[in-house]
Amino acid sequence: MMIRKIERVAIIGAGNGGCAAAAELTQLGLEVRLYGRSASTVQPMQAIGGVEHEGVIGDGFTPLALITSDAGEAMNGADAVVVMAPTHAHVNMAMTIAPHLAQHQVIFSAPGHTLTLFPNALRQHGHPAPITCESATLPYICRKVTPSRVRVSRKAAKLKFAAFPATRTQELADMIRPLFPAVSPVPTLLDTVFPYTNAIHHPPALLCNIGRVESGDEYCHYYEGITPSVGRIIDRLDVERQAVASAFECRVDPLPEYFHQIGYTNEAGKAGGTAYSTFQNSDPNRWIKAPKSIDHRFFNEDIPYGLVLLSELGRLAGVPTPACDAVVELASIATGKEFRSEGLTLERLGIAKLSIGELRAVLQEGFGG
Repeated sequence: MMIRKIERVAIIGAGNGGCAAAAELTQLGLEVRLYGRSASTVQPMQAIGGVEHEGVIGDGFTPLALITSDAGEAMNGADAVVVMAPTHAHVNMAMTIAPHLAQHQVIFSAPGHTLTLFPNALRQHGHPAPITCESATLPYICRKVTPSRVRVSRKAAKLKFAAFPATRTQELADMIRPLFPAVSPVPTLLDTVFPYTNAIHHPPALLCNIGRVESGDEYCHYYEGITPSVGRIIDRLDVERQAVASAFECRVDPLPEYFHQIGYTNEAGKAGGTAYSTFQNSDPNRWIKAPKSIDHRFFNEDIPYGLVLLSELGRLAGVPTPACDAVVELASIATGKEFRSEGLTLERLGIAKLSIGELRAVLQEGFGG
């Protein structure tokens, strides 16, 4: 793989993060091609030739080099392919980009935190030794407020970053950092999985407020929906997350500390030491409204691709996760969805027969390493 300066970027995903990144990377002087799977998603931006935005990346309009629903058109000649889509779409995204992927192109997923799912999917579609990299979270707190306008309330101060295989992490971090300066290398993809805190706070907060959502109540999800009692459930999930991470020799900071590191809560939120204090003092999250339906990524992504993975890694390590399993079970009953069987099980990831040491070797050296 020949490493070169990134000048042209294909962004795969025209949702919240994709639109924010398209605007900011264009402002940095890169040629950006924005791909959205649905023609109806990209049409409002095609009509104006770019993305409208407000917040920390500026208030205004940024024209884009290309806005398309043709992945091949977006990727042709690009130096990097930046996948900004929910993790439950990663397999479909891998299938979408695989036919057009050139050997020199760097693949960066933000968020990633799905272990071998993305490189496995690429391998199954004609790329036997893919080299990918990812961050634990999106680089932004952002929401599209209209079909062509994105509001960016905060940029992440720290993006935990790893490559597959891990032997390429520093090299790819050096390439990606001009695009996303907050990139912070960690040892392996495991170290991007455990910092994925959306998995421990989105599902219980939505689960505990189902009645409000289904009655049509409009409220602020984080500021009003996470009460002290809801916060205690999140705190227990956080304890389990840290215990599983420790079994894999991965150090993760408690939720309040981590949110403070990435700039999502203030000193008071960190000092409080609880999920409740964290979100009561999270200015960038304060204004975000609750979902209008429980058929939402807070369940559909964060349970099968977050809590299920945490539970499965706990099973591999022999660490019990009763609170995690309870949230998965109750949300499955409430929605009628089989979140566990649909999620990131050890079998689906192809690691069911591996020990912790063998898994670490695969993450370090790649397939066949």
